Amino acid sequence: MRISLSSFEGGDDRERFAEALSFMRDNPGTTLHVEPGVYNITTERAREAQRAVMAGEYGENPQNVMFTPDYVYDRGLDFKGHVNSTVEAYGATLLVDGFMEEISIRECAGVTVRGLTVDLKRKPYSKGVVTGFDGDRVTLEFPDEITATMPFLRSALYSQKEGRLIPHSICRIGDFKYVDPHHGIGAPTVPGVVREGDEFYICHVFHGRPAVLVEEARDVLLEDITIHTHPGMGITAFHATNVTVNRLFVVPSEGEHFSTTTDATHFASCRGLVRLDGCEFEGQGDDSINVHTYYYSICEVEGRTVTLEVRAPDGTHTQNTDCPEKGDRMELTEASSCAPLDTYRVEEAAIVGENRCRVTLDRELPEDLDGMLLADPDQVPRVEFVNCRARSHFARSILIKSREALIENCEISDVFELGVKIAAESGWAEGINSENVTIRNCRFSNNDRRENLCGGIGVYMDAEVHKPVHGTVVIEDNEIECPECEHGIIVADTKRAIVRRNRIVCKGEPVVIKEDVEAVLE
Repeated sequence: MRISLSSFEGGDDRERFAEALSFMRDNPGTTLHVEPGVYNITTERAREAQRAVMAGEYGENPQNVMFTPDYVYDRGLDFKGHVNSTVEAYGATLLVDGFMEEISIRECAGVTVRGLTVDLKRKPYSKGVVTGFDGDRVTLEFPDEITATMPFLRSALYSQKEGRLIPHSICRIGDFKYVDPHHGIGAPTVPGVVREGDEFYICHVFHGRPAVLVEEARDVLLEDITIHTHPGMGITAFHATNVTVNRLFVVPSEGEHFSTTTDATHFASCRGLVRLDGCEFEGQGDDSINVHTYYYSICEVEGRTVTLEVRAPDGTHTQNTDCPEKGDRMELTEASSCAPLDTYRVEEAAIVGENRCRVTLDRELPEDLDGMLLADPDQVPRVEFVNCRARSHFARSILIKSREALIENCEISDVFELGVKIAAESGWAEGINSENVTIRNCRFSNNDRRENLCGGIGVYMDAEVHKPVHGTVVIEDNEIECPECEHGIIVADTKRAIVRRNRIVCKGEPVVIKEDVEAVLE
């Protein structure tokens, strides 16, 4: 069945979408045609949330309010309960007034969304254009109104001369002073690199609800989606199975050089296949993609029954509790090295509190559990990140903590840190070690200008103790041009590395293979 949005009525555009989506939920297999145009998506709560953030009423870091399990928020398009629904919206823009979760794909199966663009009426950052200098201070002119109490979480300089964001460790705005709703003054940490016409982006929020949520959903297809900006992540998936993302564009809107305030995409505790093909990323405040499961802290043990807690600094990335499924494997993991030591099977599992679950294992854990964690290797998908481009954004670009991954035919340039990082991060409670990763036919240029250590690919573990934990990594036929960096490739904490036919320009040793790694070099 095929229907059109224009056939549905409502008090505003959000209500019209709600009526159409309600019909689709009751009629599985329906395709909704959304006519080209701008659709204003807003609620009183969403507008109030943005006003409160800008007024400083949520504190210096609004994430402490907006990114909590009990925070109340509104949704734009809600696909809860849908089966085999398709939205085709080429030429349609959701122009969002306020802070909300624009597209919510949850507790559903077979949902496809094509062609939508998401943008905010008032960005979650402020752009200040350099219009003058007074000694070591600059005058900034803001096209959008600012307030004297707005949160100032961090800033990023966009250099017109270099055509990219400059890492905040190199140059940022300090000692910012409000002048009036359209002007401020500040002191660049490296004033010599700043020129008239350059832009300082001041970020007002880190994590919030994502622009697109995929949770407790399976067989989801997102295609030709554009996200220009959002107060938080672009796409967040949690407990989702088989997510395909074709031609996603997380890129600034015209005339801007900043997009989402944190990750462009983030996949936590997912299953099956996560595939991104032909996507583009630019200007976001964190990674292009991060894929992981969580490390569970062991709280209580009663025979074979174990109480677990996710002690990630920010909680889970949807603020819902992570819990294994019956039949999953659980790996007893050494926290200091992230090395798996033994494997168990889950016979029963249930959520028992915020970030807490209780599992019954097929046999008892050892008595001495000091320094031990548990991890679920069945809650990480195979990752395929192919034919994608990323440039001029914060942090790493591709961050993989999954057993199986293919990264192929990608271009990564001018990102603040590594182009590709394969590493569990125990400090964030994000795992797991990889077993079979291939990175090939990719081009990396001018990355890691923050530390100038490695401009291409790093394979290791963010852990206190280093030992061979990863399985096999194949790094072949890549081009890495990072003349300011010491190295192009670093491999450590890995059993076997095949590194061949890579062309690398750097200051020091092109390829560094740490001890205890069985290496095949060509």
